[in-house]
Amino acid sequence: MSSLLNIVHLTFLTSQAFQRNLMNILRNILFWLIVLIFSNCSTGYNNEGNAVYYEYWNEGSGQHKDKINANPKTFKVLKFSNYAKDDKNVFYQGEQILGADALTFAALDDLYARDKHNGYYGRDTVKTSHGATFRVINSYYSTDEFDVFYTIEPLKTADPKNFKFIYGEGDYQSWTSDGKFYYYNNYKVPSDDYENMTVFDQSGGLSKDKNWVYFLDHKLNIDESGRKIIDTVDIATFKVTGYCECEDKYGCFNVFHGRKNCE
Repeated sequence: MSSLLNIVHLTFLTSQAFQRNLMNILRNILFWLIVLIFSNCSTGYNNEGNAVYYEYWNEGSGQHKDKINANPKTFKVLKFSNYAKDDKNVFYQGEQILGADALTFAALDDLYARDKHNGYYGRDTVKTSHGATFRVINSYYSTDEFDVFYTIEPLKTADPKNFKFIYGEGDYQSWTSDGKFYYYNNYKVPSDDYENMTVFDQSGGLSKDKNWVYFLDHKLNIDESGRKIIDTVDIATFKVTGYCECEDKYGCFNVFHGRKNCE
């Protein structure tokens, strides 16, 4: 009986070891399959001598190889390889940047570039920018000698030299100031009471002065279309309770939908 139990126990242990080894083998096979799949999914420019292509992977439709309107003899990929150019045209991720000056075009990082005329964010021109003095601040902000920009939008600052971050430097949503006005991303708060301004971090763009509460670039009691959504906001008791959520002595409200019951 003892021998039989030992045999059963040994068989059980052997079965467990086999299962562990099988799982390890399957994991290794899966790992190398993933490596093989992604090694064959190339992304970037490919100059084949007689034509230039941009290759990329799309999760829905698979691998793509698109011919681009580039001269193979003068084509080159720039230091930041999302950008490339030939003697006449400039490209970002395989798409031509219309109007860009190939001779003076230079990539500043993976997302920003400039030529003698403009700054660029991806393949889009940064509006009203001046290429000669254009430079990157971070992934969302750039500047030249005249203004500061959020992606492609000008902030129309009073003085770009006084531009600074208040909250969220490097984040998608940031509060900034030029010493005379406050900005939430590319939205300028329309308050002339700078000294009494309070901006609320992680609020979705809420701020106030001693007379008004603001959401983005307009007063909170109206929406972007000019429709009144709140009759009265009490400044003294106003507080932010969450993202785009507020409260004052009259109750709770959402910046898009107006008054609601407090939970």
